[in-house]
Amino acid sequence: MAARTALITDSTCNLPPELARERGIHVVPLYVVWGGQSLRDGVDIQEREFYARLRASSDIPKTSQATPQDFVTAFQQARETDGADEVVCAVVSSELSGTYASAMMAQSMVDFPVHVIDTRQVSWTLGHAVLSGAAARDQGAGPDEIVSAIRETAARQQLVFTINSLEHLKRGGRISSSKLFFGSALNLKPVLLVRDGVIEPAINVRTRKRALEHLGKVAAQVVDGRRVVRVSVLHADAEEEGRAVFEQACAQFRPAESYFAYATTVLGVHAGPGAVGIAVEWEA
Repeated sequence: MAARTALITDSTCNLPPELARERGIHVVPLYVVWGGQSLRDGVDIQEREFYARLRASSDIPKTSQATPQDFVTAFQQARETDGADEVVCAVVSSELSGTYASAMMAQSMVDFPVHVIDTRQVSWTLGHAVLSGAAARDQGAGPDEIVSAIRETAARQQLVFTINSLEHLKRGGRISSSKLFFGSALNLKPVLLVRDGVIEPAINVRTRKRALEHLGKVAAQVVDGRRVVRVSVLHADAEEEGRAVFEQACAQFRPAESYFAYATTVLGVHAGPGAVGIAVEWEA
């Protein structure tokens, strides 16, 4: 009989809490550091409250990775809750956060097997990979097979997004000054993607409308005719525009699964209000 495995990710996965609970996925929150407070993403501060405050405040928040002790606690609690022998932990790209380093440190602080995966993904593309891990676990897969399922799914993903301003990414060190200048000097609207764990420009366009229209186009170029099995859209307090992108993407790709959600608060710190993104997963 395969060993029972607990499955853990971090809050940048963008999985709504009810979906994570339903699929038996434990989520370790990162932190929003704001006004002298360290707030757990999705626990101490929720998306609607966060974006309303972000739009109104002159005080700029920062983010902080989950700590090694956060992961140790999560490993222990998940193992006990699930009656698990081992833990699989899939996290945000190490190029974008120190969360992977924290999880690796925590791995050495417990006396049971923990498998830590740097997915090289973020947001829904991380979420999709973890959902595949949950499906493998539920079908009786052991830890090594779950790790393989997560890695393989993570490699069949693309996140494409647009933001109102590159300043938030610049302040957080998630994009270089040269790339910032290229887009902002001409007041262009950037369409960005995550490639091999880092944020890169895809195209710059003149208007917000065109940027939103290009999300599906850029995703389709990457998909290159392969069958899409999952599509998810996130928005940073741009629900109407995000919903339109979601409906268009579902009509365009006809996925077997589709999800729509706010960008989590930690993602919102770096993307800024108004960001909209689409994540696609294609068939193996």
